Amino acid sequence: MKSGFFKNNRVKFAEKMVDNSSAVFFSGKAPRQSADQEYDFSVDRNFFYLTGIDKENMVLVINKIFGKVTEQLYIPPVDEFYEKWFGILLRKEEAIEMSDIKSIENRDNFLTDFAKRLSSSDRPDNVYIFSYITDKDEAYDNYRSLAHWMRNQYPTINIMNSLDIVTELRSSKTEEEVNEIQTALRYTKEALEFVMKNLKPGRYEYQVKADFEYQLMLRGSKPSFKTIGASGKNAVILHYVDLLEKIKDGSMILLDLGALSNNYASDISRTYPANGKFTPRQKDIYNIVLEAQDVAIDAMHVGASEVVVNDAVKSHFAKGLKTLKLIKDESDVAKYYYHGIGHPLGLDVHDLRRRDKIMQENNVYTVEPGLYIKEEGIGIRIEDDVWVTKNGVINLSPDIIKTTNDIENFMN
Repeated sequence: MKSGFFKNNRVKFAEKMVDNSSAVFFSGKAPRQSADQEYDFSVDRNFFYLTGIDKENMVLVINKIFGKVTEQLYIPPVDEFYEKWFGILLRKEEAIEMSDIKSIENRDNFLTDFAKRLSSSDRPDNVYIFSYITDKDEAYDNYRSLAHWMRNQYPTINIMNSLDIVTELRSSKTEEEVNEIQTALRYTKEALEFVMKNLKPGRYEYQVKADFEYQLMLRGSKPSFKTIGASGKNAVILHYVDLLEKIKDGSMILLDLGALSNNYASDISRTYPANGKFTPRQKDIYNIVLEAQDVAIDAMHVGASEVVVNDAVKSHFAKGLKTLKLIKDESDVAKYYYHGIGHPLGLDVHDLRRRDKIMQENNVYTVEPGLYIKEEGIGIRIEDDVWVTKNGVINLSPDIIKTTNDIENFMN
């Protein structure tokens, strides 16, 4: 992706800021895992969306004072000792080329510089920070630390949340973003085909995960979230990640997985027979789930409510479950289908979601109906990623096979 994409994102963000404000975005830092180990670094997705830089310990500041917009990027100073041990740090020239931000400053000076700004004659009345404000256990991160400092040192500054602005901007995907998601989907497709060719009874769930993630590594990618590979009875657990079970003959394995391309995620679910052949009962349930996906996509359009789409799926499942003689009343659907039909997808697997849950033009969604029949040890989920455009819904993953005939033909 070119620097112009990220520059344009900053322009759009600044347009939505109230005047006489500053906005601060941190790239983040890998948390400590143990005395001498850190968890893998994952860049703050809003910082990446606005800069195109995937590096630790950086700060972006956007200012809008009397209608004039300025911006600064704070990056760590070059440290030869650090580079001998851990790797080469980003240089100023590289940061400019990647982000198209001309003002590059020393990360060590950020708080001092920001304090001067908050005390100056052209100080902002408001400072935007980012918080999900949805989880009482949300980490005490750089954003909260900055807010705490400002409340103590500059109590007249109004602290605002940039959540609504970045949600609105990130929800509408450009062609560049969709291309990244499609690349991630291509990696997913190729890795899944390797999985299908190697799947057989007697292997362990973790070996299937290893097959998938090995193929991603060969392509310079990695999983977009913890790989779910649930065989048999484990498939009724939505987020099963233990992956310790030996796969039994006659069972199925539900795979929920994805890849990354330039931090954009794919999210796909497929359910395969371990021995390459569905039983008649498995096929009947599978086809009801597959039909539910068509029902959902038919109900999706710009302006559609996620709730209404999900209700259409539940209505379809009610008919199917009655045919399977599993329920008598539609209210019992929740026993076998207990999640929503999908979620926004983008830089996060569960991407930022609008409060009204109304589909907007150029949103990307997952569509993932499923049935989970605990008493039969059967869980089936089928998930694709779609782009909601003004001209209709486009399936971004049509080449990842999913009919029972195509799966059996490929595996045998």
